[in-house]
Amino acid sequence: MRNWGRCVDIIVSQVEACPSPYSATLLEFYGGTSANAPEGGTAFPHRQPKVDLVIVSHWQDRQEDDKNIFWTRQIWEAMQSFLNPDVYVNALGVEGDDRVRHAYGENYKRLALLKSRYDPGNFFRMNQNIKPAES
Repeated sequence: MRNWGRCVDIIVSQVEACPSPYSATLLEFYGGTSANAPEGGTAFPHRQPKVDLVIVSHWQDRQEDDKNIFWTRQIWEAMQSFLNPDVYVNALGVEGDDRVRHAYGENYKRLALLKSRYDPGNFFRMNQNIKPAES
């Protein structure tokens, strides 16, 4: 059982230490109706009630890169014991193909086949890209 009070305490202390007023931290709770979709019935596979942590880091001055990146990594690390490894694709940044594959789980192969049928040239790629399956 996770200690959600401790989770909130960590978020509050980390947010208070945030070096930029343009950053945000979200704790989203999933479940309810979204958990009723059948396995494989939608592109998004993670349907069990869960919590998603979204850290949005923004700042204006490039000279502040190091301290803002450090803060982002620090809050991410502090929250790991409360999170599972699943990821919601809309919360991804520039994290690479492996993380996109993980976001879709077992559905990725089926989505790649659909992509090869409807977008074989990968025109729609300016997103968390699913590459067309190779024939």
